[in-house]
Amino acid sequence: MRLAIIRRRYSHFGGAERFIERLIPALQLNGINPTVFSEDWPENNEPARVLRINVSGLARVNRFRSFQKAATQLVQSFLKCSDETTLVQSHERFVGADIYRAGDGVHRAWIARCQREQSRLKSLLFKIDPYHRDVIATEIVMAKDLALHYVVNSTLIGNELQEYLNVPASRISLIPNGVDTQYFSPASTPDKLLCRQNLRAELGIALLPDSPVIVCVGSGFRRKGVFLLIEAVANLKDVNLVVCGKDKEIAKARAFIKALRADDRIAIANASSDVRRFLGAADIFALPSLYDPSSNAVLEALSCGLPVVISQDVGMADQIIGARAGIVSGRSVEELVDAFHLLLDPEIRLERARLAREFALQYDQNLVVQSWLDFYATRTAQA
Repeated sequence: MRLAIIRRRYSHFGGAERFIERLIPALQLNGINPTVFSEDWPENNEPARVLRINVSGLARVNRFRSFQKAATQLVQSFLKCSDETTLVQSHERFVGADIYRAGDGVHRAWIARCQREQSRLKSLLFKIDPYHRDVIATEIVMAKDLALHYVVNSTLIGNELQEYLNVPASRISLIPNGVDTQYFSPASTPDKLLCRQNLRAELGIALLPDSPVIVCVGSGFRRKGVFLLIEAVANLKDVNLVVCGKDKEIAKARAFIKALRADDRIAIANASSDVRRFLGAADIFALPSLYDPSSNAVLEALSCGLPVVISQDVGMADQIIGARAGIVSGRSVEELVDAFHLLLDPEIRLERARLAREFALQYDQNLVVQSWLDFYATRTAQA
């Protein structure tokens, strides 16, 4: 079979990109040669063939529409050039695919959460913004395409597809994110101390050997709950916070830390392609997101043996509660402080760290890749 994989833009820190990069070599070993359709996927990044989607327009909505048109034309041309069975797998909202991996969740669900936490004016702007209207309309058309099969990476998104778009369970498959459990593994005590020493020199904050360190990895600070996290940790005594991420409000976040007089304990580091040095320095991982369909960063932290503090709107929250691998907290400063207080107890934290690692081993990337290979075999047989 041939496989066309659509991912509009490439980011070194993107979860979908890391998933595709891990998947391609496994596919090739099994005789499946994928072609990546993208605006800017680096051709030397993987041995897969890359076809460029030429997108034009200045406004976001115009570029979205241009992408839909250009990708449709390119995919149709690709399908005509061979008689082999071909599956089109999109990681973007796109009409005409066979498989949609809904890694970005359901747009209407995201808008509903934003409106819940924002002013009436901003809620109104969401309603009239042509980009959001187009994305929602595209999701509705996709849901009506009976030939399209959805792959979700958490029960959260599976449930929302049914709730918001009336997609039946028969058209939804759950294949969770995977993690390299050898690469992301618990740090030894010497390694942890070295990571802290290096970050202390880099960021200029305390990171004392016996002071707990909370780490957050993620870009999009408002959505990830970074400002809430900063205020919560500022209310804790002798606790450090390191945020690793990229955001247009990074200067505002640093000013907020300074205003709280917590810049000796809280710091923001620029996004990094290797987050192990941050996870290696940590005792707790936190991600109180407004919406996160299924975070790779959470899985990587769990694999490193870190108990996590997340919101109910992070995929896998229910499973993490069941495994006692972390705490699901509300999105308020007070609730986050309470969650951290529990994990700051050394005995509780040590036990949750053990359970976190055990939980992550169930999601080893080799097991997840095999689930995808089995899924492709089923879809090809039905094609």
